[in-house]
Amino acid sequence: MHLSDDSQKRGGAMRENRKKKIKQAVFETIGVLISFLVLIPFLMVLVNSMKSKRQANLLQLNLKGISLGQIVENYGTVIKEARLVSSFLNSAIVTFCGSALVLTFASMAAFVVVRRKTKAMKAVNNFIVMGLTLPLAMVPVYFLLSKVHMTTGTGAVAGAILVYAASIFPFIFFIYTGFIKGISGEIDEAAIIDGASPLLMYFRIIFPLLKPVTITALMHCVMTIWNDFGISLYLLNSAKRTTAVLTTYLFMGQKASDWQLLFADVVLVSMPIVILYLCMQKYIVAGLSDGAVKG
Repeated sequence: MHLSDDSQKRGGAMRENRKKKIKQAVFETIGVLISFLVLIPFLMVLVNSMKSKRQANLLQLNLKGISLGQIVENYGTVIKEARLVSSFLNSAIVTFCGSALVLTFASMAAFVVVRRKTKAMKAVNNFIVMGLTLPLAMVPVYFLLSKVHMTTGTGAVAGAILVYAASIFPFIFFIYTGFIKGISGEIDEAAIIDGASPLLMYFRIIFPLLKPVTITALMHCVMTIWNDFGISLYLLNSAKRTTAVLTTYLFMGQKASDWQLLFADVVLVSMPIVILYLCMQKYIVAGLSDGAVKG
């Protein structure tokens, strides 16, 4: 009887393991198929960026027509005609300043709202989070910026930075709020008892604890601002202030487009964000999951 019971248990365990393996294989297969759906457009862009104009116009996913000379010609032409060096510099300035503003003030606002459990702070929280559902209306924004002379010259860059910061602020505030709820308030009390001022306590003690969610928020800010097209089109559309994303316009026309140059431009513009995302991917996932659990 004991041998029969043991064999039944082993048989049940084997069947259970087999079911788990089958489920895992099914999910992995689905994941691979979804990955191909996402990667195929990127491969199409990359492959056709290395072809001649005639071959690129066919928009085919094959290696026919690719040569080292053609690659050098396409990418060299894009860098020169699109003035990518200055465009990258403009994008870097706007992205860095906008991200710094959002991370600083969104984290501070989230800390105050979480720690002060009053009706006023609850109303402030609801008001800010409501920004997640409201679209950005560029016409009134542009009208407001024009009234304060922030649509021309260096003022346009400052105006674009403020608009970017305001548009991203609600989401960054939201994820900071969820993370800060998991930090004990006793840490604040101990710092204040030791004589630390509120600002010193926040930047020396609290902010370092926010490193996981800060990295996640930073990546979201960088990718959003760098890849944005609409705000740059309205506010940074002059030759000197154009951002990297807007350079794609140079190779598109109403009747004809230089697809090989357009694809090469897309590859170059996307490369910094792709590399940064691949390097920071584990921190992004960790920050989002920690914020979700603690929230």
